[in-house]
Amino acid sequence: MPSLRDKIADRTAHVAIIGLGYVGLPLATAFAKAGFRVTGLDVDRQKVDAIVAGRSYIPDVPDDDLASHVQSGRLIATSDYDALRQVDAIFICVPTPYDAQRAPDLSYIQAASRDIEPRLRPGQLVVLQSTTYPGTTEEIVQPILEQSGLKAGEDFNLAFSPERIDPGNKQWTAYNTPKVVGGLTPECTRLAADLLQQMGAPVHVVSSPRAAELTKLLENTFRAVNIALVNELALLTERMGIDLWEVVEAARTKPFGFMPFYPGPGVGGHCLSPDEYIFVRNGNGGLETVLIGDYFQGVRTAPDSRLIQAQGTTLIAPADTELLVFDPAEERAIFKPLRYVSARPYEGQMVQVVTADGRRLTVTDGHPMVTLERGEFLVKRADGLKPKDAIVIAKDLPDDLVPLSVDLIAELPESEYEGVRVKPKRETFSAYRAQLVLSLKGHLKYYWDVFRYNTMPLATYVALEREGTMPIPHQDVLLCTGRGPSYGSIPAVLSLDADFARLLGYYLSEGCITADQSLRTRFTFNTDERETIADLEAILKHIGLKYSAYKDRRWNAYHIKVSSQIFGLLIRDILQCGTNSYNMQIPPRLMTAPTDIRLALLSGLLRGDGDVHHIQEMRSYTRRGKEYTHYINTATAGYFSISPILFQQTVLLLQGLGFVPTFKHDKPQLRLYGAEQLARLKPLLADVKRQRLEAYEQGRRKRMPTKQSQDHGCFATVQVREVAPAPSVPIVYSLETDEPHTFVTSYGMVVHNCIPVDPYYLSWKAREYDYYTEFIELAGEVNQAMTYHVVDLVCQGLSLRGKPLRDARVLVLGVAFKPDIDDAR
Repeated sequence: MPSLRDKIADRTAHVAIIGLGYVGLPLATAFAKAGFRVTGLDVDRQKVDAIVAGRSYIPDVPDDDLASHVQSGRLIATSDYDALRQVDAIFICVPTPYDAQRAPDLSYIQAASRDIEPRLRPGQLVVLQSTTYPGTTEEIVQPILEQSGLKAGEDFNLAFSPERIDPGNKQWTAYNTPKVVGGLTPECTRLAADLLQQMGAPVHVVSSPRAAELTKLLENTFRAVNIALVNELALLTERMGIDLWEVVEAARTKPFGFMPFYPGPGVGGHCLSPDEYIFVRNGNGGLETVLIGDYFQGVRTAPDSRLIQAQGTTLIAPADTELLVFDPAEERAIFKPLRYVSARPYEGQMVQVVTADGRRLTVTDGHPMVTLERGEFLVKRADGLKPKDAIVIAKDLPDDLVPLSVDLIAELPESEYEGVRVKPKRETFSAYRAQLVLSLKGHLKYYWDVFRYNTMPLATYVALEREGTMPIPHQDVLLCTGRGPSYGSIPAVLSLDADFARLLGYYLSEGCITADQSLRTRFTFNTDERETIADLEAILKHIGLKYSAYKDRRWNAYHIKVSSQIFGLLIRDILQCGTNSYNMQIPPRLMTAPTDIRLALLSGLLRGDGDVHHIQEMRSYTRRGKEYTHYINTATAGYFSISPILFQQTVLLLQGLGFVPTFKHDKPQLRLYGAEQLARLKPLLADVKRQRLEAYEQGRRKRMPTKQSQDHGCFATVQVREVAPAPSVPIVYSLETDEPHTFVTSYGMVVHNCIPVDPYYLSWKAREYDYYTEFIELAGEVNQAMTYHVVDLVCQGLSLRGKPLRDARVLVLGVAFKPDIDDAR
């Protein structure tokens, strides 16, 4: 059997990578490119599925490169750690965040080591790459692996090689950035060095894993303390009247002993998890609800977006896009231009902010949250929030007062023209015979059928319109399909009025679309919902849509079916409502519709997927030997949706109309309670749901206030329940807007743009040796303070000009901390 050294030399060794984030995936593809068989392991099934599909989620790994390695069989991905039994070398590339006390969280390294231990076999090589403090390899990883009965340095090989990847840097990649390796024994070092050299980059050998671990921290600390040095000099030179930039430029002319760093607001940044929602409005109008991670991926490939990529941060400037933000000055939600959306690798602590009413938001530990304290808006770090801190919630959404309509002729793709005919609503084509005949002869062989049947093919109608010879406008025609019993028609221009909005609400909650020979739009209700059924049937008749209905006695259900290709295309493709309960969503243009339209939409949603619970009874109990009887009269209204987007849209819709719901912690369900809210809700409901609210209202003896939120007119506040640790994510995202530099995210919660952070691994480890790293701690303090100093300078400058900060516009020229690199972190 060939030795590991032989397998490395002839590139037949099988390599495993644990952790497929921004470090692990580029390493896996680099080994695959070098000709090795590679198995990537990750507990995140979405990552595994993406790799199997040849789809990259890391900017430095193009889809084409990944797909070629996957298709060739050189790279596979799995969540089954039994694959480790077959490999020759294992690289651990898991995150190592630190907590609020700046203590490194080694749980990911420990978990990976425990997964390796029962599968470890003699001769294997294990290399730790995660950034950590000196001693981790020997003090944490080695003891866990040796529980297998194998001894490190004798039965298996163990080494540390720090990741040196610079995400976004096209010059220095995994293929040419020098590697540093320190093994437990000279043989461990030699094997790890030989393997890493196969990727093409030079390898520098150090004496031990501790030396290699400290090398990485020295590199990071070097950057942090030098930035802190020039930041502190910036404070001094301001008072001395000296231009520090001029000084740095002069000092960099020395060809040895100096490296230039430049003052700036610290290093790093705080952002959101990719699974949080944002609300954007583009040039097409409406308000789109989208996951921030999905939005980033979408605009990244947009031809009109500007992209900057450097040192791990990808910064994109979307074109013609506005974001829903909260303006503390106006105390309401407004739209502001979205300047940038960014993504960057992250290995720090994530936290979940949980409110008393059940809202949840996952952010980096230091992400700035907008709070209200004694009537003032304040920004606090997420991990600095305390129970009962008041988080700001957006209400009173801006609306568009322009009447809404859909022009089906303008919206239908030409591929759907076949079989569709145009018929005037009130006139006849014969009335325009002299005007139309010449043009019709050029398009139709049997052109006289247009006048005989008073219809023409949609393709012909559009062609005549382009030629300027069609006298009848879109709003005066019907679109027809089928003949005989299958004949159906629909107005070419539909008004998105309150009735149609209510119909959409019914569809989103109780509908679906199926496809066979045609698209069929279906609605299903309980047979007892007579008022709701009658309302939908009346709306369909008013539009002119034919439908069929039948009762299912087994399930006590009433089915309504609209067999219309055009209506199905309107719902599915034009309005993009979805086709089943899992992908339903409100059309963006209705999210900012006038209030009466949004109320009608909400009415349809709640009549369908809403519920009302009412309890009215006398309850008796005994206390200290005495009998007591209480009158109970309570009611709550609820809403449930399995579609994540629809649920978030409904939350925003409710809050935009003045309602503030509470939330279940274990499922996508919201509740509304309180006499005032339920009274406003009652007219929107029908059948037994409204009857229960009426009974509650009649039996109420006193008004019960809503306690879990506080209303402030155009916004509300909810109290923090807890801030809990959350699972780490490899990439985090943020947004940059115009003043006031806030944005609205999931559940309508308001957050600020991101601010900087610093690493503290080395200073934490120093405490074990009873040593206080004053310089490193001070560097962190200086860098964190620079953000506030910059703001102070701006305020002072505005004051000298007699201008208040509230009305000022501040221009920031440059967002990098070193020249010639577009590093937007």
